[in-house]
Amino acid sequence: MHASWFFRQYTTAMTRRAFIGKSPLSPTSADFPAQMTPGEFAAAFPSEGQYVEWKAGAGRRPIQEAIVAFSNADGGVVMIGVNDQGTAVGCPLDEGVEKDLWETIAQIESPGPVQIRAMRIGRADTTVVAVGTRRDGIAQTSNGRPLIRRGKQNLPLLGGELRRLMASRLPGDFERAPSRWNLGDADQELLIQLCRAVRIESNQDPVDLAAALAQRGLAVQGDSACTLTNAGALFLVAEAPAAFGKAHIEVLRFGDGPEYDRREVFGGTPSQQVQAAVDWIIAEIGFDLVVLRTVRHELARLPVGALREALANAVAHRDYQLSGSAVEVQLRPGEVTVVSPGGFAGGVTSENLGEAHFARNRAIINTLRAFDLAEDAGRGIDLIRHEMAAALRFEPTFEEVASGWVRAVLPSDGPVTPEELAWTHEILGEAELLPGDRRVLVEALRGAELTNSTVRSLLHVGVSPARNTLRRLCESGYLDDESGGGTARYRLSAAIPAPYGRPLSRNEMRAQILSWADEGPVTNSLVQSRFGMSRSQALTLLRGMAHDGLLAKVGAGRATSYQLTD
Repeated sequence: MHASWFFRQYTTAMTRRAFIGKSPLSPTSADFPAQMTPGEFAAAFPSEGQYVEWKAGAGRRPIQEAIVAFSNADGGVVMIGVNDQGTAVGCPLDEGVEKDLWETIAQIESPGPVQIRAMRIGRADTTVVAVGTRRDGIAQTSNGRPLIRRGKQNLPLLGGELRRLMASRLPGDFERAPSRWNLGDADQELLIQLCRAVRIESNQDPVDLAAALAQRGLAVQGDSACTLTNAGALFLVAEAPAAFGKAHIEVLRFGDGPEYDRREVFGGTPSQQVQAAVDWIIAEIGFDLVVLRTVRHELARLPVGALREALANAVAHRDYQLSGSAVEVQLRPGEVTVVSPGGFAGGVTSENLGEAHFARNRAIINTLRAFDLAEDAGRGIDLIRHEMAAALRFEPTFEEVASGWVRAVLPSDGPVTPEELAWTHEILGEAELLPGDRRVLVEALRGAELTNSTVRSLLHVGVSPARNTLRRLCESGYLDDESGGGTARYRLSAAIPAPYGRPLSRNEMRAQILSWADEGPVTNSLVQSRFGMSRSQALTLLRGMAHDGLLAKVGAGRATSYQLTD
């Protein structure tokens, strides 16, 4: 193997053009050699240099510094298990080494895209960390040092050089950069779906089609080869998300303890990920069943619109160059947390979120919007807050956590009971009232005498909004004005029926479980989440149905389920 050819094909293609040229890092890349003889290695890598650094061991600090320096330059490879003389002494890529490396990378602020591979040199097993150029922002070590590769050294970025590099790396460069794929590589079904969503003809001349896609940031403008951008590849090429690293949604379900008991991964295009994850999460957390008088209400424990918007925002605004990190969703009792790799960008902070707007990946969010999976630009956070308020849930929170990720917490609990929530749906029907109006009505249902001060405290609003709320409810006939001279006072109208909510009977629960079993095996956790009961209550219910011959128990321990008897 000729040294210059290897250096060009492996070092340059695998790092300098990683994720931004024609050869993104990939486990299947032909450029990546799994094995070399000592002679081949010495010929290809005669010394350390601009794109190569040797490390005898996997010490966290020097490896972190090398990754940061390569990220801020043209990329490079860190070869772990090779000493300063270029001799392979060995550092096998086992589970422990890989875990330590990803933890080291996770502590870096804005690293370039990273892939970790094993390479055997003679009889020595080594580990290679391939680092691509950071396309936007500046990489920094965990203690805040920006470094850059200069020859064999990792030097600090200072003064004018730092300012120039920052000015050249604008957010959004990654999604607009050319990918390794062109329009001919697009999956035809994905292409038809995308064209239908963005309202362009899919069967037009490829050059014209590429030009139409380029206007939406999904193809390279004016490129005769019809090259797709990274954003376009994510939506049109089936294998692209996996080639970009952990560009998927990972859902972890937690019980009462610190460890998760179930993990689900949702891959595919960004739109497929969002829709599949939303459907699964809504089914997993279930709903409350309430009967008011003769009407049965199934109340989602989390508004679908709020969850969909939170996931779409996480997928669209994540930092795709953090290739070792997925969008993570944590399901815990009482809340759903969505964590997106990469911090806020473009001047957005936890404090001005909702007023300041910036899209890190504008083409991706616009395409998700075309699939009806995201709100118009700048309205996503407002929509989540509105949906949560309309469902009478506690207010969601959004913050940038210390690791440089954005975390959104959507409570599935609220200040009202399921019976009270069902009552508001029943009496309001299609009435055009604001979310806060429902909350005020529940307070009136509880027997409270309402004043402007009461509403201000309840909704955290000023005098005028509180007055408008009371006026709307009075004009709609839901409140009676009982003012007597001084302060205006209001109570629930005598014409409004009380809820008389009741839980489902044992027989009603059994009938519901049989309907679920008709669709597939029923588990204890499913019954818990759907009926809002404890584990022991659900177990008693299922065992009783098995004892009566309605269900058959299958499996044992965590794998236990119940299915219809023959």
